[in-house]
Amino acid sequence: MEFKQIEVYVKVVELSSFSKAAEAVFLSQPSVSSYINALEKELNTVLVNRSTKEVSPTLAGKILYENATKLLSLRTNTLEQIKHLSGSYSGEINILASTVPSQYVLPELLTHFNETYPDISFNVMQADSLEVSRGIAAQKADIGFSGGVTESEKCVYQEMIAEQLVFIAPYGSSDFSAKKEYSLEELLYKFRFVSRESGSGTRAAYESFFASQGIALNKINTLISFDNTQSIVNAVINGLGISVVSALAAKSFIDRKMIIPLKLQTEFPERKFYYVLKKNFSHSHLVDLFLEFSKTYMRKLDFQIL
Repeated sequence: MEFKQIEVYVKVVELSSFSKAAEAVFLSQPSVSSYINALEKELNTVLVNRSTKEVSPTLAGKILYENATKLLSLRTNTLEQIKHLSGSYSGEINILASTVPSQYVLPELLTHFNETYPDISFNVMQADSLEVSRGIAAQKADIGFSGGVTESEKCVYQEMIAEQLVFIAPYGSSDFSAKKEYSLEELLYKFRFVSRESGSGTRAAYESFFASQGIALNKINTLISFDNTQSIVNAVINGLGISVVSALAAKSFIDRKMIIPLKLQTEFPERKFYYVLKKNFSHSHLVDLFLEFSKTYMRKLDFQIL
């Protein structure tokens, strides 16, 4: 069994396709098939189901996949540690991040990290909190940033920062006042509401709070939902409705007098963001370096740190 065979097999499983795996590893599809056939012959078992539209691992294939990913990670980590003995840090870190961390935390964090480690590059992919956890569990990225905890049996969550959600309304509207204290019933039953999509950590947080305060979620006057914070803020700015967003996301728009924060009679509880790592997995030396840098840097920011 060779490392190249293992790499090809892992890609076939992760992409559920021989053709996509071939593109990812820069081989022809017949070559990929040849690698998988050779593995199956050596192990004397079928590793992938080929009878369906999408390729999927058999029970033996799942066992091989779990151990193969650990083996590849261990190889990468070993090579990195040997290379770093010379004081050289280089390579790539793949990140899956939910909306708020990807748009309002990571750009500043990565800028400062790059000043210290200019030869380490990043590939940042945005997803909702549920997709982040699932992606890390499936090893589609090295580290995740999420506003919620799911897939806890497969992932480890470390607290990163805490903030509060905030109700926002269009600036200058005669319907709203930044000085008045509103009840949830008045805001959610009377005015149009712009929602985040299902699976969003922000939505899960505010719906949990609403329910705890006796709000009937099916009675909320929801007009439209968006899968990103920027669209929601723009919708509110243009008078489409009111919404709930991260205080981090709202700050610059409040400062520029494009939206106003609305006071509640009962304030939102603190909301946490997390680092997400795959459980029982040997992480790259670069990931450990970045995680330690991030934790140190976060303590310097001017909002609530856990």
